[in-house]
Amino acid sequence: MSLIDNNLPIALNKTAAENQPREDREPPAAWPDKGGIHFDSVSASYDGVTMALSNITMQIKPGEKIGICGRTGSGKSSLVLTLLRLLDISAGRIIIDDVDLCTIPRHEVRSRIITIPQDQFTLDGSVRLNVDPSGCISDKDIRDALQKVHLWQIIEARGGLDGKMDAGSFSAGEQQLFRLVQAILRKEGRKILVLDEATSNVDGDTDLLMQKLVKKEFKDFTVLTIAHRVDTILCYDKVAVFDKGTLVEFDCPQKLLKANNSVFGSLYRAKKAE
Repeated sequence: MSLIDNNLPIALNKTAAENQPREDREPPAAWPDKGGIHFDSVSASYDGVTMALSNITMQIKPGEKIGICGRTGSGKSSLVLTLLRLLDISAGRIIIDDVDLCTIPRHEVRSRIITIPQDQFTLDGSVRLNVDPSGCISDKDIRDALQKVHLWQIIEARGGLDGKMDAGSFSAGEQQLFRLVQAILRKEGRKILVLDEATSNVDGDTDLLMQKLVKKEFKDFTVLTIAHRVDTILCYDKVAVFDKGTLVEFDCPQKLLKANNSVFGSLYRAKKAE
């Protein structure tokens, strides 16, 4: 699943027809300025009949790192889709820093949250265009970010920022590191980062590098990570475990690993056995 692409111009994320009549309040310019997220009895459905999420209540404090896990079809991706207002909320509400998401335009929600999806979207053009479609970021800042993720030497050898970029330009790991560059360059004025199985298709070394950089570059952010590798979220503040659209566990990962009959513990042991 590919979530909204935050690196396209905001206009591309703006679809007026999807907004409901009461979704017209403009949030404060600096919103969100803390990053607290409250899922308050949230239910959601794709077809109006089958529930994708059922009565989810979860309080996430500003700056907390939250791992989201569960088996395929458990509801973890649906949770993120509701947060990004790509899946309609049928009951309950989501509040970020005292703002109910159902009261503001959906494109505003997406433009204020940074996401790193599993799939790479590439514009037909230069490296610079793909990093910064709006042309607002200096070449120095772009190069600095590329150096942080160890991509600058590769890109420099292919023509630098003016070099052409297409879907086959990078390996899977390099593509995700490029996505991380885009996220790093969009940090200013934002407080929430969502990773949608961003390291599921990369090698172990790239996974470790991404974890290290996320921890350093987004240390003051609220981070939500849909985890493919359960062991990557053991250092998180909490993990949210989903099953059949319900939240079955929400606690410190180390505490859940020690608990009897823990679903998270079962997922962890199953992954280790693979």
